[in-house]
Amino acid sequence: MARAPAYRPTLVDPYPEHLRQRRSENPAVPVTHLLQEIRELGYTNSANLLVRYINQGRVEADHAALPPRKATGLLLTDPARQPDERRVLCDQLAAACSEMTALSTLVSEFARLLSQSQDNSTTVTD
Repeated sequence: MARAPAYRPTLVDPYPEHLRQRRSENPAVPVTHLLQEIRELGYTNSANLLVRYINQGRVEADHAALPPRKATGLLLTDPARQPDERRVLCDQLAAACSEMTALSTLVSEFARLLSQSQDNSTTVTD
């Protein structure tokens, strides 16, 4: 759907596998611990460069970034009106974390309420 951004090479580039593994094991691992670990592997640069590398999403850059506007569109569109590949992407988005799952559920419930309200407002009484 969206392409991952193209970045210039940095001195952190030799260590993405280690960083990905550590972040998948513990997403809240402090940057200071990551810095110490990659320094043991040969990294000699600053913590600032590592922080920017992580904040840019380059540790998770093996998948394309989904812009917020596109994610919103996926969540707000009726699944019956979406092609299969977009429906799968919407399901993956909703399952990304507990907050997204809750948001997706709330949006679906709200849409159901709106459709019921529209159905009730179109009935004509004499």
